[in-house]
Amino acid sequence: MRIGILFCGQGAQKVGMGKDFFDRYPVVQDLYLEAEQQLGFPLSTISFYGPESELTKTYHCQPSLFVFGYALYTILRKEIPRLEIVGASGLSLGELTAYAACGAFDYKTALKLVGERARLIQEASQKHPGTMVALIGSTRKQAETIAQMSGCQVANYNAADQQVLSGSHSSIAEAIKLAREAKIKKVIPLDVSGPFHSQYMEEASREFFELLKNLTLHPPSIPVISNATASIAQTVEELRQSLSKQICNPVLWEESLHFMLKLDIELFIEISPRKIFGSFLKRIDPAIQCLTLSNVETMDELKNELER
Repeated sequence: MRIGILFCGQGAQKVGMGKDFFDRYPVVQDLYLEAEQQLGFPLSTISFYGPESELTKTYHCQPSLFVFGYALYTILRKEIPRLEIVGASGLSLGELTAYAACGAFDYKTALKLVGERARLIQEASQKHPGTMVALIGSTRKQAETIAQMSGCQVANYNAADQQVLSGSHSSIAEAIKLAREAKIKKVIPLDVSGPFHSQYMEEASREFFELLKNLTLHPPSIPVISNATASIAQTVEELRQSLSKQICNPVLWEESLHFMLKLDIELFIEISPRKIFGSFLKRIDPAIQCLTLSNVETMDELKNELER
Protein backbone atom coordinates (compact mmCIF):
# COMPACT_ATOMS: atom_id res chain seq x y z
CA MET A 1 0.00 0.00 0.00
CA ARG A 2 1.37 3.39 -1.06
CA ILE A 3 1.49 5.67 1.98
CA GLY A 4 1.92 9.42 2.50
CA ILE A 5 3.06 10.89 5.82
CA LEU A 6 1.85 14.27 7.09
CA PHE A 7 3.37 16.14 10.05
CA CYS A 8 1.48 18.79 12.01
CA GLY A 9 2.52 22.36 12.75
CA GLN A 10 2.15 24.84 15.58
CA GLY A 11 -1.41 24.91 16.90
CA ALA A 12 -1.78 21.11 17.08
CA GLN A 13 0.05 20.91 20.42
CA LYS A 14 -1.63 19.26 23.39
CA VAL A 15 -0.40 18.86 26.97
CA GLY A 16 0.45 15.18 27.47
CA MET A 17 1.49 14.54 23.88
CA GLY A 18 4.11 11.83 23.53
CA LYS A 19 4.11 10.71 27.16
CA ASP A 20 2.81 7.19 26.52
CA PHE A 21 5.47 6.66 23.82
CA PHE A 22 8.09 7.98 26.24
CA ASP A 23 6.93 5.51 28.89
CA ARG A 24 6.93 2.53 26.49
CA TYR A 25 9.98 3.03 24.26
CA PRO A 26 13.56 3.67 25.52
CA VAL A 27 14.51 5.12 22.11
CA VAL A 28 11.89 7.84 22.61
CA GLN A 29 13.34 8.61 26.05
CA ASP A 30 16.75 9.03 24.39
CA LEU A 31 15.33 11.43 21.79
CA TYR A 32 13.72 13.62 24.46
CA LEU A 33 16.88 13.58 26.60
CA GLU A 34 19.07 14.62 23.67
CA ALA A 35 16.65 17.43 22.81
CA GLU A 36 16.67 18.74 26.38
CA GLN A 37 20.46 18.68 26.54
CA GLN A 38 20.81 20.53 23.24
CA LEU A 39 17.96 23.03 23.60
CA GLY A 40 18.43 23.79 27.28
CA PHE A 41 14.88 23.58 28.60
CA PRO A 42 12.78 20.74 30.14
CA LEU A 43 11.02 19.79 26.92
CA SER A 44 9.55 16.53 28.23
CA THR A 45 8.11 18.17 31.36
CA ILE A 46 6.50 20.98 29.36
CA SER A 47 5.19 18.53 26.72
CA PHE A 48 3.80 16.01 29.21
CA TYR A 49 2.60 18.23 32.07
CA GLY A 50 2.42 21.79 30.75
CA PRO A 51 1.25 24.23 31.80
CA GLU A 52 -0.43 24.99 28.50
CA SER A 53 0.70 28.62 28.74
CA GLU A 54 4.32 27.43 28.56
CA LEU A 55 3.70 24.84 25.85
CA THR A 56 2.08 27.40 23.54
CA LYS A 57 5.12 29.72 23.62
CA THR A 58 6.75 29.47 20.20
CA TYR A 59 10.20 28.61 21.59
CA HIS A 60 8.74 25.68 23.54
CA CYS A 61 5.98 24.69 21.15
CA GLN A 62 7.93 24.19 17.93
CA PRO A 63 10.69 21.97 19.39
CA SER A 64 8.09 20.01 21.39
CA LEU A 65 6.02 19.28 18.29
CA PHE A 66 9.14 18.45 16.29
CA VAL A 67 10.41 15.91 18.83
CA PHE A 68 6.91 14.43 19.14
CA GLY A 69 6.62 14.00 15.36
CA TYR A 70 10.14 12.67 14.88
CA ALA A 71 9.79 10.22 17.78
CA LEU A 72 6.46 8.82 16.60
CA TYR A 73 7.76 8.45 13.04
CA THR A 74 10.79 6.60 14.40
CA ILE A 75 8.52 4.15 16.23
CA LEU A 76 6.24 3.78 13.20
CA ARG A 77 9.21 2.66 11.08
CA LYS A 78 10.42 0.37 13.86
CA GLU A 79 7.04 -1.29 14.43
CA ILE A 80 6.07 -1.56 10.74
CA PRO A 81 9.42 -1.63 8.88
CA ARG A 82 8.01 -2.60 5.47
CA LEU A 83 5.81 0.45 5.00
CA GLU A 84 5.86 1.74 1.41
CA ILE A 85 6.13 5.47 2.10
CA VAL A 86 6.17 7.33 -1.22
CA GLY A 87 5.81 10.94 -0.08
CA ALA A 88 5.81 13.20 2.96
CA SER A 89 4.96 16.76 3.87
CA GLY A 90 4.12 18.86 6.88
CA LEU A 91 2.30 22.06 7.68
CA SER A 92 4.74 24.91 8.41
CA LEU A 93 7.01 23.52 11.16
CA GLY A 94 5.87 20.07 10.03
CA GLU A 95 7.81 20.47 6.78
CA LEU A 96 11.04 20.64 8.78
CA THR A 97 9.96 17.49 10.66
CA ALA A 98 9.29 15.78 7.32
CA TYR A 99 12.77 16.60 6.00
CA ALA A 100 14.39 15.32 9.20
CA ALA A 101 12.32 12.12 9.19
CA CYS A 102 13.24 11.51 5.55
CA GLY A 103 16.98 11.91 6.15
CA ALA A 104 17.78 15.39 4.80
CA PHE A 105 19.70 16.08 8.03
CA ASP A 106 20.44 14.18 11.22
CA TYR A 107 18.57 14.57 14.50
CA LYS A 108 21.20 16.81 16.08
CA THR A 109 21.12 19.17 13.10
CA ALA A 110 17.32 19.13 13.14
CA LEU A 111 17.28 20.18 16.79
CA LYS A 112 19.60 23.08 15.99
CA LEU A 113 17.35 24.12 13.12
CA VAL A 114 14.09 23.87 15.03
CA GLY A 115 15.52 25.74 18.01
CA GLU A 116 16.83 28.57 15.85
CA ARG A 117 13.66 28.67 13.76
CA ALA A 118 11.55 29.05 16.89
CA ARG A 119 13.87 31.75 18.28
CA LEU A 120 13.88 33.77 15.06
CA ILE A 121 10.10 33.59 14.69
CA GLN A 122 9.56 34.52 18.32
CA GLU A 123 11.90 37.51 17.99
CA ALA A 124 10.15 38.63 14.80
CA SER A 125 6.78 38.34 16.55
CA GLN A 126 8.00 40.52 19.41
CA LYS A 127 9.38 43.09 16.96
CA HIS A 128 6.21 43.04 14.83
CA PRO A 129 3.25 42.10 17.05
CA GLY A 130 0.37 40.57 15.18
CA THR A 131 -2.03 37.68 14.93
CA MET A 132 -4.00 35.48 12.52
CA VAL A 133 -7.60 34.60 11.67
CA ALA A 134 -9.08 31.56 9.92
CA LEU A 135 -11.83 31.96 7.34
CA ILE A 136 -14.06 28.93 6.79
CA GLY A 137 -16.57 28.93 3.98
CA SER A 138 -14.70 31.56 1.99
CA THR A 139 -13.35 31.30 -1.53
CA ARG A 140 -9.72 31.94 -2.37
CA LYS A 141 -10.73 35.16 -4.14
CA GLN A 142 -12.76 36.37 -1.13
CA ALA A 143 -9.82 35.76 1.22
CA GLU A 144 -7.41 37.59 -1.08
CA THR A 145 -9.80 40.53 -1.45
CA ILE A 146 -10.30 40.82 2.32
CA ALA A 147 -6.53 40.63 2.83
CA GLN A 148 -5.90 43.36 0.27
CA MET A 149 -8.60 45.65 1.69
CA SER A 150 -7.46 45.22 5.31
CA GLY A 151 -3.70 45.35 4.77
CA CYS A 152 -2.93 41.80 5.88
CA GLN A 153 -1.86 38.72 3.90
CA VAL A 154 -3.11 35.24 3.14
CA ALA A 155 -0.85 32.96 5.21
CA ASN A 156 -2.40 29.55 4.52
CA TYR A 157 -4.41 28.13 1.65
CA ASN A 158 -5.64 25.09 3.57
CA ALA A 159 -8.60 24.05 1.41
CA ALA A 160 -10.81 25.45 -1.33
CA ASP A 161 -13.08 26.90 1.37
CA GLN A 162 -10.56 27.59 4.14
CA GLN A 163 -7.80 30.18 4.31
CA VAL A 164 -5.85 31.86 7.11
CA LEU A 165 -4.95 35.55 7.16
CA SER A 166 -1.93 37.02 8.97
CA GLY A 167 -0.96 40.57 9.86
CA SER A 168 -0.80 43.30 12.48
CA HIS A 169 -3.46 43.37 15.19
CA SER A 170 -5.19 46.33 13.53
CA SER A 171 -5.19 44.78 10.05
CA ILE A 172 -6.58 41.49 11.36
CA ALA A 173 -9.28 43.35 13.30
CA GLU A 174 -10.28 45.04 10.03
CA ALA A 175 -10.16 41.69 8.19
CA ILE A 176 -12.48 40.14 10.79
CA LYS A 177 -14.92 43.03 10.33
CA LEU A 178 -14.86 42.69 6.55
CA ALA A 179 -15.23 38.90 6.67
CA ARG A 180 -18.27 39.13 8.91
CA GLU A 181 -19.79 41.79 6.68
CA ALA A 182 -19.22 39.43 3.73
CA LYS A 183 -21.14 36.71 5.60
CA ILE A 184 -18.21 34.28 5.64
CA LYS A 185 -19.53 31.12 7.33
CA LYS A 186 -16.97 31.05 10.16
CA VAL A 187 -14.44 33.70 11.17
CA ILE A 188 -12.14 32.29 13.83
CA PRO A 189 -9.43 34.44 15.47
CA LEU A 190 -6.46 32.18 16.22
CA ASP A 191 -4.63 32.03 19.54
CA VAL A 192 -1.14 32.53 18.11
CA SER A 193 1.81 34.60 19.23
CA GLY A 194 2.58 36.38 15.97
CA PRO A 195 1.81 37.15 12.30
CA PHE A 196 3.26 33.93 10.89
CA HIS A 197 3.85 33.39 7.15
CA SER A 198 3.72 37.11 6.42
CA GLN A 199 6.05 39.95 5.42
CA TYR A 200 6.84 40.48 9.11
CA MET A 201 8.79 37.21 9.07
CA GLU A 202 11.13 38.22 6.22
CA GLU A 203 14.10 38.94 8.49
CA ALA A 204 13.62 35.59 10.24
CA SER A 205 13.48 33.90 6.83
CA ARG A 206 16.75 35.51 5.70
CA GLU A 207 18.58 34.60 8.90
CA PHE A 208 17.29 31.03 8.75
CA PHE A 209 18.57 30.70 5.18
CA GLU A 210 22.04 31.85 6.31
CA LEU A 211 21.98 29.15 8.98
CA LEU A 212 20.93 26.51 6.43
CA LYS A 213 23.79 27.55 4.10
CA ASN A 214 26.33 26.59 6.75
CA LEU A 215 24.92 23.14 7.50
CA THR A 216 25.40 19.84 5.68
CA LEU A 217 22.12 18.71 4.13
CA HIS A 218 21.26 15.76 1.90
CA PRO A 219 18.52 14.96 -0.61
CA PRO A 220 15.78 13.20 1.40
CA SER A 221 15.32 9.46 0.91
CA ILE A 222 11.57 10.03 0.42
CA PRO A 223 10.14 12.92 -1.65
CA VAL A 224 9.07 15.86 0.56
CA ILE A 225 6.54 18.36 -0.78
CA SER A 226 7.39 22.01 -0.09
CA ASN A 227 4.90 24.40 1.57
CA ALA A 228 6.10 27.37 -0.48
CA THR A 229 5.94 25.73 -3.93
CA ALA A 230 3.66 22.67 -3.51
CA SER A 231 6.30 20.64 -5.34
CA ILE A 232 9.33 18.48 -4.54
CA ALA A 233 12.64 20.18 -3.80
CA GLN A 234 14.96 18.45 -6.28
CA THR A 235 18.31 19.70 -4.95
CA VAL A 236 19.84 20.60 -1.60
CA GLU A 237 19.79 24.27 -2.64
CA GLU A 238 16.06 24.03 -3.37
CA LEU A 239 15.62 22.38 0.04
CA ARG A 240 17.31 25.36 1.72
CA GLN A 241 15.13 27.77 -0.24
CA SER A 242 12.02 25.78 0.64
CA LEU A 243 12.61 25.75 4.39
CA SER A 244 13.50 29.43 4.56
CA LYS A 245 10.90 30.82 2.14
CA GLN A 246 7.98 29.12 3.87
CA ILE A 247 8.62 31.22 7.00
CA CYS A 248 7.47 34.42 5.26
CA ASN A 249 5.36 33.06 2.39
CA PRO A 250 1.91 31.48 2.23
CA VAL A 251 1.57 27.77 2.96
CA LEU A 252 0.13 26.18 -0.19
CA TRP A 253 -1.38 23.28 1.72
CA GLU A 254 -4.30 22.42 -0.56
CA GLU A 255 -1.98 22.39 -3.57
CA SER A 256 0.53 20.27 -1.64
CA LEU A 257 -2.14 17.65 -0.92
CA HIS A 258 -3.20 17.64 -4.58
CA PHE A 259 0.44 17.08 -5.54
CA MET A 260 0.72 14.16 -3.12
CA LEU A 261 -2.38 12.54 -4.60
CA LYS A 262 -0.58 12.50 -7.97
CA LEU A 263 1.87 10.08 -6.31
CA ASP A 264 -0.99 7.54 -6.19
CA ILE A 265 -1.06 7.52 -2.40
CA GLU A 266 -3.63 5.06 -1.07
CA LEU A 267 -3.42 5.94 2.63
CA PHE A 268 -2.32 9.05 4.51
CA ILE A 269 -0.95 8.83 8.05
CA GLU A 270 -0.97 12.13 9.93
CA ILE A 271 1.40 12.30 12.90
CA SER A 272 -0.25 14.82 15.19
CA PRO A 273 -1.62 15.11 18.74
CA ARG A 274 -4.96 16.10 17.16
CA LYS A 275 -6.86 15.18 14.01
CA ILE A 276 -6.05 17.95 11.54
CA PHE A 277 -5.65 16.87 7.93
CA GLY A 278 -8.38 14.30 7.36
CA SER A 279 -11.04 16.96 6.82
CA PHE A 280 -8.86 18.79 4.27
CA LEU A 281 -8.32 15.55 2.34
CA LYS A 282 -12.02 14.67 2.43
CA ARG A 283 -12.80 18.03 0.80
CA ILE A 284 -10.63 16.96 -2.14
CA ASP A 285 -11.91 13.37 -2.33
CA PRO A 286 -14.34 11.83 0.20
CA ALA A 287 -12.87 8.39 -0.54
CA ILE A 288 -9.38 9.29 0.70
CA GLN A 289 -8.38 7.46 3.88
CA CYS A 290 -6.38 9.32 6.55
CA LEU A 291 -5.40 7.70 9.85
CA THR A 292 -4.06 9.67 12.81
CA LEU A 293 -1.02 8.54 14.80
CA SER A 294 -1.22 10.41 18.09
CA ASN A 295 -0.65 7.94 20.94
CA VAL A 296 0.26 4.33 21.72
CA GLU A 297 -3.34 3.20 21.26
CA THR A 298 -3.50 4.59 17.71
CA MET A 299 -0.06 3.05 17.01
CA ASP A 300 -1.39 -0.38 17.95
CA GLU A 301 -4.54 0.16 15.86
CA LEU A 302 -2.46 1.29 12.89
CA LYS A 303 -0.19 -1.73 13.19
CA ASN A 304 -3.16 -4.10 13.24
CA GLU A 305 -4.73 -2.32 10.27
CA LEU A 306 -1.61 -2.41 8.09
CA GLU A 307 -0.49 -5.93 8.98
CA ARG A 308 -3.82 -7.60 8.19
